[in-house]
Amino acid sequence: MLHHHHHNTSLVYLSIVIAILSSYIALDLTNALAMAKGRARLIWLSGGSLAMGIGIWSMHFVGMLAFSLPNITIAYDVPLLILSIVVAIGASAITLIIVSRQEISIKTYVLGSLTMGAAIAGMHYIGIASMRIAATIVWDLSYVWASLVIAVVASFVALLIAFKLRNDTSKKGLIFRIAGAAVMGFAISGMHYTAMGGMQFIPTAKEMIEDDQLLATTGLAVAVIIGTVVILFIAFVGSMLDRALSRRIAISEILEDNVKSRDEFLSIVSHELKTPLTTMKLQLELVTRALNASQSLENQEKSKIQAMVLKTDKSIVRINRLFEDMLDISKIATRKLDLQIENFNLDEVMKEVLERLSPLLGQVEVLKIEEINVEWDKFRIEQLLTNLLTNASKYGEGKGIKVSLTKSDHTASIMIKDFGRGIALEDQEKIFQRFERISITDNIKGLGIGLFIAKEIVQMHKGTIVVKSELNKGSEFIVTIPIIQS
Repeated sequence: MLHHHHHNTSLVYLSIVIAILSSYIALDLTNALAMAKGRARLIWLSGGSLAMGIGIWSMHFVGMLAFSLPNITIAYDVPLLILSIVVAIGASAITLIIVSRQEISIKTYVLGSLTMGAAIAGMHYIGIASMRIAATIVWDLSYVWASLVIAVVASFVALLIAFKLRNDTSKKGLIFRIAGAAVMGFAISGMHYTAMGGMQFIPTAKEMIEDDQLLATTGLAVAVIIGTVVILFIAFVGSMLDRALSRRIAISEILEDNVKSRDEFLSIVSHELKTPLTTMKLQLELVTRALNASQSLENQEKSKIQAMVLKTDKSIVRINRLFEDMLDISKIATRKLDLQIENFNLDEVMKEVLERLSPLLGQVEVLKIEEINVEWDKFRIEQLLTNLLTNASKYGEGKGIKVSLTKSDHTASIMIKDFGRGIALEDQEKIFQRFERISITDNIKGLGIGLFIAKEIVQMHKGTIVVKSELNKGSEFIVTIPIIQS
């Protein structure tokens, strides 16, 4: 007498859901694996194959646990069940390896789908072989062949969908991934239930269930389902975190490229504009000499022209300094700002800078300037002093400036203090950042790069720069640098 088997409808539905979830996780994992390299790639391949393989195996095993025969007890041989799990994981590894390649040819699709289909079918029929029942299985070969075809076709579709969607992180990609998971899930389930449909059973003498065999129970089904859901959830969370990290890395790379392009642009523009500025400055010097030597102009008219020339010269100097700062910004960003160390007297440099800037600075009180011989970059120190003094003049509101230069042991200290509006405590770190300006007054313009460059120069000399400031009481900048650069 032939027995026809029955299925628990609830477990059948659960097996299909597991198949769809496993397919979605597989599609999601392909992105992480495609982006990973080296050791990370091996980790994603191992973890992904494990999660995907157990998910697919669980669908088949839950489907088998949904199966029952009238008055016949069903058990499963543990070693063969373990082998079926290993085959499922192997099939998953094949899938992930193929879809993580840069390019896939039609030949690879075909060979991959044949290999995967054989592995999935092998997993299923090894699982069937693990069944221990008091009955002989009679196969309808048309169903067997149909299940094999479905396994191969499902594998081909899975490979195609996974490869096409692996890098699509958009909402549209998410929708297609869900649809693809549904197609793959139903295809995998279809293979299983087609194969099961080709089975009939002839009762034999009752067999005893041995201790090393698993008895098919509802409790076993629940345990398998819970374990599978936990594993798939862990894999899903890992994939989501990796996807978020990949997006942040991509955004970071775009920002870095934009910053690099901007710095290159600033460098080119600065170089190009410095040439006409130099020419204009030379022409102004010639005009100044001609005015001084001229006897035909009246003193009042001559004074007016000289004032205009002086004002234009100051503007050119200011623009030239701005371009120098822009060039330095690009050099700092590309780590091309080098120091040219030389021996010089710091006190003489400070006096020269104070004299050169005297028309701009107004009232300056020199508290103390000690004679100090240093081994620094003379040009950069002049730039540092210029930036700090012009900053004090700009924000000091014409209330005067105090400066000092002292030495202690093996360090030199520069102090520059103004008596302007001051800087709020929460803003004192910001002023040293690139392109950061504190809006003290609308009448003061600038790009916010002077103090950033000053700090970079000090740090390159292995020194420190700090600011002490209170609102409405002014600001004091203190620079401390080792006298000899090691």
